[in-house]
Amino acid sequence: PASTQFHRVPIRILNRVLRGLDLVGIGRARLDEASLLATARKDTGLEDFGDHRFIEPMRILLRSLETESDLNPIGRFFNRANILRLLKHRLYVTDLLQRHPEILERKMPEPVVVVGLARSGTTRLHRLLASDDRFLHLEAWESVNPVPYPESFVARDRGTEDPRIAAVDQGLKLVLYMAPQVAAVHPLSTHGVEEEVGLIQHGFSSQIFEIQAKVPSFAEWLMTHDQIAAYEYMVVLMKIISWYRDDPEDKPWILKSPQHMQDIDALMRVFPGARIIFSHRDPIKCVGSACSMTWNAILRDSDTVTAHWVGREWFSKTERMLKKTMRVRQEMVPVENQYDVQYADIGADWQKSMAGIYHFLDMPLTPQVKEAMQGWIDSNNQHKHGAHKYSLANFGVDREEVDQTLMFYRERYDIPYETTNPHSRYR
Repeated sequence: PASTQFHRVPIRILNRVLRGLDLVGIGRARLDEASLLATARKDTGLEDFGDHRFIEPMRILLRSLETESDLNPIGRFFNRANILRLLKHRLYVTDLLQRHPEILERKMPEPVVVVGLARSGTTRLHRLLASDDRFLHLEAWESVNPVPYPESFVARDRGTEDPRIAAVDQGLKLVLYMAPQVAAVHPLSTHGVEEEVGLIQHGFSSQIFEIQAKVPSFAEWLMTHDQIAAYEYMVVLMKIISWYRDDPEDKPWILKSPQHMQDIDALMRVFPGARIIFSHRDPIKCVGSACSMTWNAILRDSDTVTAHWVGREWFSKTERMLKKTMRVRQEMVPVENQYDVQYADIGADWQKSMAGIYHFLDMPLTPQVKEAMQGWIDSNNQHKHGAHKYSLANFGVDREEVDQTLMFYRERYDIPYETTNPHSRYR
């Protein structure tokens, strides 16, 4: 079915109206580099975007958006607004660091990083670990708006709410109105624990762009080029967040993003001593769930993207990410800094799984931490926003093909089937 069948009626009407205005030269959202840079500078009154290594991926993204994504009018508006947000944040970063150079001198202990395919239980594991106040973690609004605005300092002095929080509140309401199914795929809340992929996005090297629009040439560039610039900028943003929160400098961060499966080499170069927890799940389930996650996010901004295109794109991408991660683990990650955990084991006995993880981290799993984790579990049952329903067949992908293609991964980590073994004579 066409993606338009999943658009709310008011969205379809608005897109038609905006297309009509576009025909007479009114209201088209511009996605050219010159307009975006000029608008960001005008809106902030600032000039310096800092490290210019973001320019190349931004240009590739813009070209891909214009030539491949077939954005509808609302999609063009949201993509322009998103890119402007990132550019304005970069301007604020440069200005802030000029006034407070001590930010970059902050110490950062090596983090604990959860790495795994999307939908492999990384979110649950990340949020359980974030229940332990011996770790630092991001809240969702900080991932979206990590850099304090000038108004943020005023609000803090007055004891009022940071305007960045209100902006994310409003944005989430709009997202959930236009794509209510998203909450069943990835729980969203302004103050909820969130991953750092939003920080990586500020380097214009993020998979976020791939789940918002059909940008295959940009995705291929990301897959085949070193993303160290984006990861180094992520560290700068983490230091700014910690500085603004006045975090203790001896607390490690707990991090997580499926993007690390694609860029684990960059991760290891910025955090060579990171302790990494690898989460594994039946790849048949991971591919289907990742396709569903992408489809639910991408369909809003395009009228022509198809579920079958999403299926082939993310099936191929999953295979390539797995092979890269397995290679980099051997080449760059010290054996003593790696730990593997099964999605099935966490589901069966989360306390036993966490005990193994804390043994690996050489940290006591105290009764207080277990109580905090249980509290998170009790308030975040798996289907509180509705069940995440999907089928590989909906994306033109065959279970047996997935199983055969990714058997190298299943066998390497002894991953159990969650579905009937497609090679079993009893299926």
